[in-house]
Amino acid sequence: MKPNVLISFDGHTPYLAFRVKSLQEEIEKRGLSDQIRMRVLLSANTDSNYNWEAEDLNAEYGGVPVTILMDKFHGLGFRPYFTALGFKTAWKTFCNVLSNRPQIAFVGGYDRPSCLVIGLLGRLLFFKTGVMHDSRFNDAESYSKTFSMETLKAITVRIYHFFMCSGQECVDYTRFLAGKKKPALIKGWNMLDNEALAKSGDDSSFDAEIRETFQLQEGERYFFLPSRFIAKKNIPRVIEAYQMAQSRSENFPKLIIAGRGPLREQVEARIAELNLGTRITLIDWLPYQQIPRAARLSESLILASTDDQWGLIINEALAGGSAVLVSNRAGAHELVENYVNGFTFDPLNTEHLSKLLYEIGNNPGLVDRLRSEARGSMESFSKEQFIEAWFEIFDRYHLTK
Repeated sequence: MKPNVLISFDGHTPYLAFRVKSLQEEIEKRGLSDQIRMRVLLSANTDSNYNWEAEDLNAEYGGVPVTILMDKFHGLGFRPYFTALGFKTAWKTFCNVLSNRPQIAFVGGYDRPSCLVIGLLGRLLFFKTGVMHDSRFNDAESYSKTFSMETLKAITVRIYHFFMCSGQECVDYTRFLAGKKKPALIKGWNMLDNEALAKSGDDSSFDAEIRETFQLQEGERYFFLPSRFIAKKNIPRVIEAYQMAQSRSENFPKLIIAGRGPLREQVEARIAELNLGTRITLIDWLPYQQIPRAARLSESLILASTDDQWGLIINEALAGGSAVLVSNRAGAHELVENYVNGFTFDPLNTEHLSKLLYEIGNNPGLVDRLRSEARGSMESFSKEQFIEAWFEIFDRYHLTK
């Protein structure tokens, strides 16, 4: 029998693979393998931002068939749609969907060529299509919010039948775009493996390796900033806020910045200008499985983006038991309650961030209290909630009956 559920994305990520695998396991557990048969369609074999590589696609996706249209990601966003490559991807998607007509299709985003093709085919061939996304009103820095673009988006979203949103801000924005149509809106798309992240956060076997990588003495404390070195991640401002905080305190925690990107030299120059070479350590990406533990050992994980549709690193940190400092312009700020599991802040207010760093860096009791509440804040973004959301769609369109 042909698959009747299509899941389409730009490229492979371990997050997507975990979600598909979790669904497949639940389908088998409920004895619904004959009614629900999934298939994954990837535009490319890797994600454009992080270059994740899948060692064994069949295993990572729980045995769900995976089709890859291209070897590499080529930046197939909305603007390059009318290019030869955009048409090629759209055509490959068209042929693939036409030969394997699903009953339901889930697409990652609503404006990529493959998404639009699947959405339009759904209308023409009478199958249901839904969008998995995290767009918000506050995406203005990275995504155009002109009247003409918003009008075009409002027209585009009406192609689809339902939406799986990252959080409440995404729900509100989708409802705004969809207008009176009122499609099905489900929250909680940005789910990770909280159970595995909690175990990683508790795994002390990483401690010696992490401290050696971070160049820390035994007992030395630190703030943790894992990030791409790009403008919207706002790293120079974090460095300035840190300089202000540490200048007022003795034995202040260090700052560890882990990542890579085009602005690394700018970051290095700012550290040198502020004479912080002995207080701030720059390292490359930390192995993925060590991040929850590295965050848990820190005083707080920092996400200071001036614009971030979500910020999954916050899910990872909270699930691992870490306190967090989160920009109020990142979608994931809705996971954070001040003085409960962390703090939110205006990413353009250096002084406010400095005060928060100072308060956390000089109050171990506060840090312990924030850590104790971190994991509980992830209950609404659990695997169980995520699976129930998908089965709500399966039930709505009669795949389970």
